[in-house]
Amino acid sequence: MKIGGNPFFLKGIQPPVSGRSDGDNKPGVPASLLFGQGQLVRGEVTGLTPDGKILVAIGGQTFEARSEVALKPGSSLWLEVRQTEPLWLRVADKKGAAQEFLRQHYADPGAMGKGLRILLGLAFLADAEQSLADQAGPLQNFAKAAIGPEADPGRIIRLLSMLGTGIAAENSGSDQTGAGVKKLHELIVFLAEDKGGILGKSSAAALQKLGLLLDLQGELNSLPASAQQAGFLLFPCVFAMGAGAGQWLFVLDRDEEQGPAGEERGYSLSFFLEMSRLGEMQVQIRVKDQTLQGECVVSREAVREHLAPQLGELEELLGKLGYEPVHFSCRVAKSSMLESLKIGIEAAAQLDNVRIVDVKA
Repeated sequence: MKIGGNPFFLKGIQPPVSGRSDGDNKPGVPASLLFGQGQLVRGEVTGLTPDGKILVAIGGQTFEARSEVALKPGSSLWLEVRQTEPLWLRVADKKGAAQEFLRQHYADPGAMGKGLRILLGLAFLADAEQSLADQAGPLQNFAKAAIGPEADPGRIIRLLSMLGTGIAAENSGSDQTGAGVKKLHELIVFLAEDKGGILGKSSAAALQKLGLLLDLQGELNSLPASAQQAGFLLFPCVFAMGAGAGQWLFVLDRDEEQGPAGEERGYSLSFFLEMSRLGEMQVQIRVKDQTLQGECVVSREAVREHLAPQLGELEELLGKLGYEPVHFSCRVAKSSMLESLKIGIEAAAQLDNVRIVDVKA
């Protein structure tokens, strides 16, 4: 749920309401045993009380609380525990969505890329496959937005809008954009069912996971950043002919990182790619005014030796686009690309180290 303005607090939250979670009259568990300071939790507004409080369901327990903004029953949101005695929660801006995306992405890191490649493959197969006849139009629209013979910023925006990543296509009303997103997501759900039996279990599972990850990315991108966070957005990317797929992270400088008044705000672009021939590859770009610094981080020395001699040509091309000075370097990675993506998202969201695996005794 998107909440504008400053993050609000749920103040004066009472212990779990007796009997609301399991139908009996057992006393509620103290909040200090349920939560830890800084913990991120998912809550759902389940109702309102006659005296104006809201009922919030968190982890199977129902709490009474007063909110500083109006909330409707059925709405859900990420909350951050600020205090346990008495329990105070605040909206967790992008933190909760970032945490959930990382956990789901880590469970199957290749699923998003595989799912996007499957969609492109089905688009080219649609005319010949009878079971895809009704889906040929939406699939081909996706392919036209995803790939093309020349660079086209407008096509990139249309693709991101189609994928439901929180970006609205230019000259498109919100209703139209939302309908397009819903249509593509419905298409992914339908294809994941594999009623025609053309995908197989593995590919169908990848499409199902793709739908989930796109939903999580859309939520992450639509939530506002707090004053302590950098503005950041996360998008998927895919290359034609099965050449590769991955993610790219856009991070805008925070206010305190800006220079003198009137100076243009800097930003960074980080591409986390799995390429068919080059393997894992990261491209880190930092732009401030017209200065551009970049670095290619690759998995093998042989790839570094292949790319390094071509960086001069890349610098020349970027110079023709108006960037000056431009400097690119290349090195072999010290950690996995997946870990680098995790670190990048955590840093942008001001998120503590996300525990990917929870171990219980």
